[in-house]
Amino acid sequence: MAKEVDTKGYVKLYRKAQEDEIFKNPYAWQLFTYCLFNATFDSRYGEVGTLITTKKDIANDLGLSRSALDKFMKSLKENMVIDYKTYRGGIGKTEIKILNYKKYQDSSM
Repeated sequence: MAKEVDTKGYVKLYRKAQEDEIFKNPYAWQLFTYCLFNATFDSRYGEVGTLITTKKDIANDLGLSRSALDKFMKSLKENMVIDYKTYRGGIGKTEIKILNYKKYQDSSM
């Protein structure tokens, strides 16, 4: 798992999520929840709802091949669940932004 993530707190998941296409694919769902659990949740630590890591680390953490990970990341992006960009040039970092992240964290909902 992402090493610097604080494991305190919670993530809201609504039962209605079962109706979404990503729920029907266990690997896409696993990737989505991985992103939720590991995203920055406090602006003191970066942009809320983002995760900066490497695809290699995600693939290792989830037990996926890189090609499978790329496929499921693309699927989440096409379904407008996440957006991401990978930085080349030797650093190989990927920044993942969970779209509508506050929906999963707002305690007033």
